[in-house]
Formats: sequence, structure tokens, C-alpha cells
Amino acid sequence: MKKNIQKAFSILELLVVIAVVSIIAAIGMPAISNFGVSENYQGDEAVIRSQFNYVRQLAMENGSAYRIKIVNNTTADSFEAELEVYRDESINRFNTLFHKNSSPPCSQFSGDTMTGTKIEDATKKLEHMFLTKCTSLTGICTSVTNANNFFCILPDASGPENGRAKLEAGARAGSKSDFLHIYESGFFNIGNRIQ
Repeated sequence: MKKNIQKAFSILELLVVIAVVSIIAAIGMPAISNFGVSENYQGDEAVIRSQFNYVRQLAMENGSAYRIKIVNNTTADSFEAELEVYRDESINRFNTLFHKNSSPPCSQFSGDTMTGTKIEDATKKLEHMFLTKCTSLTGICTSVTNANNFFCILPDASGPENGRAKLEAGARAGSKSDFLHIYESGFFNIGNRIQ
């Protein structure tokens, strides 16, 4: 009669396999947990850039003043904001000097609340960060009021003043912070202010 020989792993072989799998998991887990963080941050930065470029193009095309109003959603668990677009419909919509001299600039758009006409389909959403306009160009960012948390684009696509806003990303975008700088020329950048 033939004997049945059973093949099995020894305890030593099993421990070696467990050790190798543990090492691979320890190396791979940080990469998996950070997957998408950089892309989320860069995606929101791209939304900001495209929104400012789009509104500047609108201003040049029809010669009206526009606002990009920033509405941060502070009730959500994650960092979110909307970049709403408003167009001046008043008789002063083409008057660059009028909008520069109002206080704050572009605060006297048409409508009951002087905010202008909202262009619904132009609103863009930041899914991982807040954007808050600062009262000064340097130093600590002291936030403006919610009503003044906007940037103005004049009819010639320039800005009425130099400005700065703080970008604050949530954990899903690396919890980073940076600054958006707006210049009277209409140029803008994210990072360090250009002198």
C-alpha cells in the first residue's frame, strides 16, 4: 500500500511570507493614503486660474465691470468655496474710473443690493479649499468681511487695486496654504508676490 504524503507549509515558511507582506504593506500604505492629495490641490488652483482668466475675457469682450465673489462654505466638513460671477448692469458699467473710486472698489454695481447681476452658469466650485481676501498685501492675512470677499475686474480687464487672498486647503488637498496675488494690471499669480 502506498502512503499518502501531505504537503504543507512549515511554520518558518509561513512567518517569512507574513513578514514580507507586512514590509510591503508598510511601504505602500503612505503612498496609498496620499493618493490624490496633490491632484486635489492643483485642481482647485486650476479652477481659480481659469475663473480669473474667463472673467477677464468677459470684461474685454463686452466692456463691463465684473466681480468674482468668493463664498466659502464654512458649514461643510471639508473645505469648499464657490467663485460666483456678477456683472454690473448700471449706467456706470463701462466707467473704469467710477469703479476704481468707489469704496471699496466695485462696490456700487446695479441692483437692490448693489451686487450686480449674477451669471449663474459661470459659477465655479473649489472642492478642497477656502479663498479669503486679505485687508493688506503683506504680513498676516486679516480677512475682509464676507460682503467684501470679492475681486473686481474692470471693463478693460485690469484691476482697480492690488490685492491678496489666502488659499487654505483641507486635509484632502494636503492642508496647504498659499496666497493669490492680484495686480492692477489684471495679472495674477499664486505663490510669492511679484515685485
